[in-house]
Amino acid sequence: MSVGDVAHALDMSTTTVHRLLTTLKNCGVVAQDPHTRRYYLALKLLLYGKAVLDRYDWRNRAHPLLGELSRQAGETVFMGILDNFELVYIDHVDSLDHTLRMTPQIGRRQDAHTTALGKVLLAHTSPEELEPFLKRSDLPRRTVHSITSATLLRNELEKIRERGYGFDQQESEIGICCIAAPIRGIGGGVVAAISISGPSARMEMKGMDAELKKCLLATAAQISEIAIV
Repeated sequence: MSVGDVAHALDMSTTTVHRLLTTLKNCGVVAQDPHTRRYYLALKLLLYGKAVLDRYDWRNRAHPLLGELSRQAGETVFMGILDNFELVYIDHVDSLDHTLRMTPQIGRRQDAHTTALGKVLLAHTSPEELEPFLKRSDLPRRTVHSITSATLLRNELEKIRERGYGFDQQESEIGICCIAAPIRGIGGGVVAAISISGPSARMEMKGMDAELKKCLLATAAQISEIAIV
C-alpha cells in the first residue's frame, strides 16, 4: 500500500502515517519497495504471527511435497526465505525415523552464510544487492567450519549457481550437515529454498551428493511448478 492508501484506510493524515511507517520500517516490521515506494509487511512479523505468510500461499500446497521428501530421505526437511541477508524458516517436516532431529521454530532466523538454505538464497541474489553484504567485515563464525571470508563465500556462491544446489558441512552446528536447492517462481526468480538436514554421519552414509541430491532436486522442481508469488 502507498502512504495515501494507508492514510485513507485509517482516516489519518498522510504526515502522521508517513512518520508511523518510517518507525515501523526502522523496526523491521514493514518494508518499502524502492521502485513503487509502496509498503508491505516485513518477514520479521513471522515471529509474531503468520499474516505475512499470505504472500507465500503456495506454501500450503508445497507442504505435502516436503512431507514426501522427508519420508524418502528419512531426515528433516526445511523451507526458508531470505530477509535482510538472514535465513528465515517458513516450514519444516520432521523425520519420524530417528530420535535425533532438528526442529527450529517457524520464523526463526539464522545467518544465511552458515546454512545450505541461506547460501542457496544468497547465490541467487542480484549482484547489486549482494555486494554490500559481501563487503561486511563481520561475517559471524558459528563453528570452526563457518565461512567468514568474503572471497571464500563468493567462490562458494559461484559453485552453487553452477551446480544448482548447496551444502552446509557443519557450518552452522557441529555434527549437522544439509543439502539445499532453490525454489523458483514465475519468471525463474528464486523465491525460497528447501533442504534436507541430518546428522553428518547419516547424511554421508545416505549420499548427500547422490541419492539425497536426486530426491531434493526432484522435489524442488515440483514445488517450483506451484510457487507463484
